[in-house]
Amino acid sequence: MNREPGHVRPEADDDQGEGQTRLDGRRMRAQNNRERIVRAVVDLVGRNQLEPTAEAVAQEAGVSLRTVFRHFEEMENLYLEIAAAIFARAQPVIDQPFPAGLDWRQTLLEILDRRINVFELIAPYKRALDIFRHRSPALAEAHDRVAELSRSVLLSRLPQDRRLNPEEVELLDFLFGMESWYRLRDVQGLSVPDARAVIVRALAAIP
Repeated sequence: MNREPGHVRPEADDDQGEGQTRLDGRRMRAQNNRERIVRAVVDLVGRNQLEPTAEAVAQEAGVSLRTVFRHFEEMENLYLEIAAAIFARAQPVIDQPFPAGLDWRQTLLEILDRRINVFELIAPYKRALDIFRHRSPALAEAHDRVAELSRSVLLSRLPQDRRLNPEEVELLDFLFGMESWYRLRDVQGLSVPDARAVIVRALAAIP
């Protein structure tokens, strides 16, 4: 049948619309599955399964094993999404306003207690990501960025009524760092109160 130039059958428009709808539906399902997988990994690690198997992730997420393997082929991005989900859990603690009227030593103790809360909250996730970090350049870079952010947040929180010399600043950065805390907790086997007491004792060296 001859048609006028430029004439398109309405059925063709309908087919294109249905095809786009199906494509959008597949994309939404893929994104939903990915988010479920990320949540599953985070929840499993939170229960001290530091290297959850694909089978465990599939069961926790309620998706097929094939779906897990398909998403795990993009591990670099998945690692970063897991790291972002973990630190999102710590953000409310970080964002709490500081009480008014603290002197400089009280401010340091407030910073310390905030960090202890965050470090304990993310401890199992940090251990799991450390396992993957040496296999993932992107995750190693994210780890370095977190360390830089931690330092910059510390510097912004330091009391303004007490000028610290460069050595004191470096000492505080060391004492309040994640690696120092996890060494006290994991390597030296100290309880939270005992590890805190060690750091408070070291803070006393700042006159």
